[in-house]
Amino acid sequence: MKYFMGRQEKTKQLMPFLIRNTEHDEDIIPMVNMRSHQTIAEIFTNTSIFILLLILWLMSESVFAGVEPELVDAVSAHNSDSNAPYSSLWLKSNNGTEKHDATTLETNVSMSISGPILRAKVRQAFRNPSQLWSEGIYTFPLPEQAVVDRLRMVVGKRVIEGQIHEKQDAKRIYQKAREAGKKTSLLNHHRTNVFTTSVANIGPGEMIVVEFEYQQVLDYKAERFALRFPMVNTPKFTPPRTRLESTYVEPVNVIRKEQGVPGNPVTIEVDLKAGFPIEALASSSHAFTTKKLSEEHYKVTVDGIAQFSNRDFVLSWGLKPSDKPMVSVLREDVKGESYGLLMVMPPQPEHSTKISMPRELVLVLDVSGSMQGESISQARASVLKALSKLKPEDRFNIVWFNTRAWKLFSHSQAATPDNLNFARRKILDEQADGGTDMRPALRLALRGADDPERLRQVVFITDGAVSNEAELFSEIRQNLGQSRLFTVGIGSAPNGYFMRKAARAGRGTFTYVSKPDEVNHKINYLLRQLESPALTDLKLDLNDLSAMILPQQPLPDLYLGEPVYVAFKASKFPEMAALTGRLGGVPSQLQVPLYHAVQHDGVAVEWMRRKILALQAMYDEHGSAKVDGNESAQTHEDKKQKIKQKIIDLAVTHHQVSKFTSLVAVEVTPDVEKGEAYNFSDNRAGGVLKTDRIPANRPKGWVVQSKLQKQGIRLAQTATDGEYRLLMGFELLFVALLIGLGLNWLQRRAACLRA
Repeated sequence: MKYFMGRQEKTKQLMPFLIRNTEHDEDIIPMVNMRSHQTIAEIFTNTSIFILLLILWLMSESVFAGVEPELVDAVSAHNSDSNAPYSSLWLKSNNGTEKHDATTLETNVSMSISGPILRAKVRQAFRNPSQLWSEGIYTFPLPEQAVVDRLRMVVGKRVIEGQIHEKQDAKRIYQKAREAGKKTSLLNHHRTNVFTTSVANIGPGEMIVVEFEYQQVLDYKAERFALRFPMVNTPKFTPPRTRLESTYVEPVNVIRKEQGVPGNPVTIEVDLKAGFPIEALASSSHAFTTKKLSEEHYKVTVDGIAQFSNRDFVLSWGLKPSDKPMVSVLREDVKGESYGLLMVMPPQPEHSTKISMPRELVLVLDVSGSMQGESISQARASVLKALSKLKPEDRFNIVWFNTRAWKLFSHSQAATPDNLNFARRKILDEQADGGTDMRPALRLALRGADDPERLRQVVFITDGAVSNEAELFSEIRQNLGQSRLFTVGIGSAPNGYFMRKAARAGRGTFTYVSKPDEVNHKINYLLRQLESPALTDLKLDLNDLSAMILPQQPLPDLYLGEPVYVAFKASKFPEMAALTGRLGGVPSQLQVPLYHAVQHDGVAVEWMRRKILALQAMYDEHGSAKVDGNESAQTHEDKKQKIKQKIIDLAVTHHQVSKFTSLVAVEVTPDVEKGEAYNFSDNRAGGVLKTDRIPANRPKGWVVQSKLQKQGIRLAQTATDGEYRLLMGFELLFVALLIGLGLNWLQRRAACLRA
């Protein structure tokens, strides 16, 4: 190919031509016309790409909520075996093409409490109303301190007992039994305090009963024991950045429509043996009936009414005053090892004792969409109550957050009447709307300048409706400094997992406010804790170097009215323990005799739960840590895998469900003499199943969509940050268009210069 220049007679200007040699002739094409065609083609291509990107973006579920907000994740849940609503059973045909729900017949929770240990059996009965052989999948939340260690399924006369295996091995066992036509079930840990169970080969018209058992240690606060059983999961917000992480697990966000009829009735029975005389047995969530068997023994029953299965069940009881120190020592001997659980109330500061140094109080208030309704009212009342207790020498600030975060003052201000009144007006003006991105709020609250002359306390008030808990815990540990973080869980079904672990990471404590009439009492007590000296630098000495103590030392800080809970393991059970610490900076010590320990089942289970949690924390921290220059990437990964294997070995040995282990049950061999013979390969049907989905109930007092949002474009309010992302998306697309046009101009300019 070669160029030659032709001269036009009229214009006297040079005009470029292109000669293309062929076998028979030569084509002479004006270069100007060719460049025009190229320019048009480039513009057409770039415009098409821009329009395609715009269409794909607009079709994204995170931008436009084309369905009702409560059903945003129903589509994704429909296509994922691990996503199902609490207390619902999804029936799936054997060809895997469709899923449908079985009707919940009954849910019964039977709890047995002995001292501080609770043992619960959850019994859920389901019926397959279809004429098809089916596989069932259901998901349920449990208390954040619960450990699941038994699964039992009854189908007709058949009993299926669960066995513990590594998660992938358990999955293969389940799949093999399912394909062989055997009744089988699989229970695994989904995320945080949420579990998933699968049940295969349910016959037409059959009723199945699934039983699982868990154990937990109860909380003791403000001179009262309390248990909390979650009946519903509040839908959780996921920041877009979190979805890119390799360890991210999609939360379950499937609830009933706003006008839907409540379902999932739950009956609860509690056999309470406190070990001390019981006083003021009460529930802030449900009506209940009681039967008093003795001063220390009560039976409590909550009727299974669907309308009341939309909130956490909360039961609390106090202990009658006694001159004796509150000490509880439980013991269990297993295979030559001694396990202990120690609960002791350390020396408490005098009622008139207050923190001498001035304080800086930062109040963080969640104003996201999930806080609409009763929750935002309770949160406002909590903040106003806290402001009323500030002293003139104190300083304060307020941080609000939803999709973004903002502060009342650029820097904390003195608690003068003018500043307090200004703050009160702003608190009442803010409305609940948008997503729940906590990270910016934590950074604003925790990254204050450390003043050695002031005690800095951060009170975080939220329902905790987030799924990026691990990211937030890391943020707290990195930015805490000398601050202390206290969490207040608001609403009928807060995220207790986040509340407890965030407070632990922030060296603070947590409080739940379930109803408006609890605000005054609960916040008053929290403020007393903030004003009273904390017991810090806690250590427990068992005078046995071989003893393993959990949690690891130093123990978490203790605040007013909180006991020490310590689990330990030793080859020989110790006779004495020494608890040391600093109360308001003053050294304090308490000698605790252990020789009167009471034999009690479940102590070894609790120690092992804590051990697995400690290893899991090491695994998570090791996984998120960057590889340093002293080790290779392979060495780093090998250490991580060794920790994982330790978790698997311990969980399998002690029959506990963990992040890496699952319970699987396969149908027992039939007893022919008892008439239990049957054919494993009975016909299994396929085809279309009748849809009968039973989602979780809408949390009590929860509001998703306002009337204004129902007019025009509907944005997913609590589960996404759609409005913000809609604006940012348009801005980014506009910038991308400008960059594309600029690059095209530069390319054409360069081509002209080369020509």
